[in-house]
Amino acid sequence: MSRVLTAVQVTVRPAQEAEWLATVHALATRLVSRGMHLWVFRSRSDPHQYLEFTEGKDDAAHRRRGPADAEEAALERRLQELASYPTTPAVVWEEMPAPPPETRS
Repeated sequence: MSRVLTAVQVTVRPAQEAEWLATVHALATRLVSRGMHLWVFRSRSDPHQYLEFTEGKDDAAHRRRGPADAEEAALERRLQELASYPTTPAVVWEEMPAPPPETRS
């Protein structure tokens, strides 16, 4: 199976921003050990809006399937307390590898 990516728009309250950023970066560090990457981008037009991109090697081990351990679960819970996340499931995007090059005879 190919790599998968999710993108989630998050609203962070100004008073919570520093802790939210520290928490999301702590989670990103832990996810690397499971073969995932977590990137955060902030909107230029609304500094309280962020996008979290999580990329994983497959759907079964992706972050959206659940935390790997108690520490990861605590980080996920804290993120939910510090910011507003959508209530609908994240759309999953699947990598589309380039087709093999054509061979000429």
